[in-house]
Amino acid sequence: MKIYPRIELDISIKDLSISLVSSFAWSERAKIITQIQSYWHTSKEVLVTLCVRTSFDLLLQALCLPAGSEIMMSAVNIAHMEEIVKKHHCIPVPIDIDLETLAPSLEAFKASISNQSRIFVVAQLFGAIAPLDPYVEICKSHNILLVEDCAQAFDGLRYLGHPHADISLFSFGPIKSCTALGGSVTIVQDPNLAQKMRDIEQTYPVKTGFWFVTRLLKYLGLKVLSTPTIFGILIACLNLLKLDANNFISMLTRGFGKGDIQTQLRYRPPNGMLRLLLHRLEHLDATYYDRRKQSAIVFFDLLKKTSSNLGSGVMLHSYWVVPLMTENPEMLMQTLRKAGFDSTTGTTSLKSLAEESSFATKLMRNILYLPIYPAVPLEEVDRLAQLINLNTTLSS
Repeated sequence: MKIYPRIELDISIKDLSISLVSSFAWSERAKIITQIQSYWHTSKEVLVTLCVRTSFDLLLQALCLPAGSEIMMSAVNIAHMEEIVKKHHCIPVPIDIDLETLAPSLEAFKASISNQSRIFVVAQLFGAIAPLDPYVEICKSHNILLVEDCAQAFDGLRYLGHPHADISLFSFGPIKSCTALGGSVTIVQDPNLAQKMRDIEQTYPVKTGFWFVTRLLKYLGLKVLSTPTIFGILIACLNLLKLDANNFISMLTRGFGKGDIQTQLRYRPPNGMLRLLLHRLEHLDATYYDRRKQSAIVFFDLLKKTSSNLGSGVMLHSYWVVPLMTENPEMLMQTLRKAGFDSTTGTTSLKSLAEESSFATKLMRNILYLPIYPAVPLEEVDRLAQLINLNTTLSS
């Protein structure tokens, strides 16, 4: 039976194969980095690093903040970002989110500012891009560095970061848009700060070609497995072996292993990864993101509960993933899988950093990520919406 996978790897078998063939070819590293930087039409400094986590760690090293400094963060975030903050002896301060924009609540942000506040990290979640102007003004008046985390918000170069953000972070990790199986583009307002980050990064070893080839082979295999018929066979085999399909697939797509995160971050990207990122940018198909957005809009139009579209109040939305809040996500996940749709409660490594009563915790407790992307035919999107209408009570 066909089963549509939870997420579509945004890369073709052809791109992966080309990268594999050319992975050990010689290339002029500095030239490739310069070409990647040229796609960000900005007067700011542009850094190309191994991943967003690497850039964030570089930033904290360059700033060398006093112990006990507070770093305010979107309450829905990845655990590693919180861990990195603590590694630098700073205090993470989660700011609850607004479900309408998926951005931190402006009132909660204002109320959390203290004499120790040094950085505010705004995560643009799920492909939604919220306007940052109100945060910019507050950060300027309190001398707080504004970091815009756009790891989930790449929209085919149509959004290159807020012009007044101090730092904007873009990710090209394995399950991100325009993936190069890794890599980050970091936009830095202050040239002196950017140079400090570069100087630190230059002390890092370069990830090996062998490491990248292994990564290519892994995701080439996952791309083949994501064909609905083959994926259906995989799920049937996992069920036969009594293995938890949700955990197994999430483990396969995880970008980092267990252990100390900083030792995994402190590398420069391998040449093969840089070449692949440049290739992806050179052959970018912006219509893919239009089609992905259209699939999501069709889906939400079919749902009975019109308020279920998280982030409906943002200025741009590329629908990197399509999340739904539902009263019983586990039960719905099982129902949809039997009907041929592999939804999940854990496609990403996001978690709530906030207290139990927060909107962030409510969201992450009730979230289900749905398989809605261009490769899913619209008639199947229609069928998915009708299944959800019949089988759920959506959270408000």
